[in-house]
Amino acid sequence: MDVDRRALRQALTDVAPWLTATDVGPQAVDAGPCDDCGDAPRLLPTCGPASPGALCRDCARRIGDEGWCAGHEDEGRAARAWADDLPDDWADTVTLWWVATGELTLTADYLEVLRWPVGIQAALERQPGTG
Repeated sequence: MDVDRRALRQALTDVAPWLTATDVGPQAVDAGPCDDCGDAPRLLPTCGPASPGALCRDCARRIGDEGWCAGHEDEGRAARAWADDLPDDWADTVTLWWVATGELTLTADYLEVLRWPVGIQAALERQPGTG
């Protein structure tokens, strides 16, 4: 599936400005599934010698302060509070962000295009050889 990545990044940040965060969110972690559950996308980087790696929102909630070293527990709480404020479709939005940055490749059977706002649909429906 050919995607206008620049247009998709712009459309995504228009509807999900939280994607611009760099200390938390998809720009703060490598693309891929949560290092704990292996299901939802990574969202929050953790720290410490026994760090579970990068976690999704639900795993970060469950692990709590244990995911952050003693000197960064406040940052961990702030990161979890940030994640708790995300919309219900955060996981799909994160995955699309990684498509827009070129970290993931979108397959046609993955996405139900019609549920996305018009700007995102347009970027995803790009004709080959354009943009």
